[in-house]
Amino acid sequence: MNNQPKQVFGPTINRISDVMAHTTRYAFQGVPRLARDAGIHRTTLSRVIYGKSNPFSQTVGRIASALERELKRPIDPRELFAVDGEFPTRYTCDLVGCRGCLPEAATDEFGNRKFAYQGVMPGRWVTSAFPNGVSHEKGGR
Repeated sequence: MNNQPKQVFGPTINRISDVMAHTTRYAFQGVPRLARDAGIHRTTLSRVIYGKSNPFSQTVGRIASALERELKRPIDPRELFAVDGEFPTRYTCDLVGCRGCLPEAATDEFGNRKFAYQGVMPGRWVTSAFPNGVSHEKGGR
């Protein structure tokens, strides 16, 4: 007998590493630098980025503030974490002011486009893990 409650929301995903990749400061050795700038431990940041823990709202605010300072544009925390799989600004490049790129994850070691990125145009990807976003039906239907 399964007594587990049904999940009301879709998966929690984040695109912190995708936003970091769009910066000069955090594109290389980004986790320790962002953690230091946000005033949090780098293990905490790493666990958040890789989905190993759900952050407290204060941690989310600190991460967003540090990214705002680097990008010189406002970043709503809801643009970094999506509980229902959807972000207010759909594409990462639009969020950070990029003219349009593909993440490093779009190609394999030989430079060939990975299957998940077939048909994805530069600048039109949601996260590197979910280039087309997360599709699920809302409301449990």
